[in-house]
Amino acid sequence: MVASIPVDTSVKELLTKVMPELTQKAFAETNAVAEFAGTEITMQVDTSKGSYSYVLKNGKDIDVNEGQLENPMVVLKVTEDDIKKMITNQELDMLLGMTTDLTKTKYNCIKNLNGGFNAKLSNEDGSIYDIGVLFNGAGNYKATIKMKTADSTSLMRKQANPMSLFMAGGMQIEGDMAFALSVQPLFL
Repeated sequence: MVASIPVDTSVKELLTKVMPELTQKAFAETNAVAEFAGTEITMQVDTSKGSYSYVLKNGKDIDVNEGQLENPMVVLKVTEDDIKKMITNQELDMLLGMTTDLTKTKYNCIKNLNGGFNAKLSNEDGSIYDIGVLFNGAGNYKATIKMKTADSTSLMRKQANPMSLFMAGGMQIEGDMAFALSVQPLFL
């Protein structure tokens, strides 16, 4: 579960301070530091106003910089306005869960993915969070995953499973179904 973030947290503070701290804390609490010894994970968050890059070595050392990485394993694309709204509404599970809930199984899955998906999360007010996720240099999305923001929160908090959510109609998938199934381990 993602910790409560103060609603006055800026996007820059969230991405350069809060997210790395939560990731380090989660890794320490789950013994992921030992599990990730000898690995390097690279991620980039592209907002409408800039990019933030992360290099996590050995499950404990995080190097955070403004700017882009060369060939990151994961690129998250989300607008600054959506991130601000996620902070205000305490709906950061999808964004922060990518780093705070990383396991060796998920890492191995990410290493083998070639493509991306676009998550469209519907809010109660009718707005939509649009989060793009690209893996290993992919330039386009192979699938679009649509669901309510509340369902994505349940998914990231392990209160729902992706297959059950899909079968119950709470998650719709458009595009390459095989690729969408290949990302399922990231949500288990």
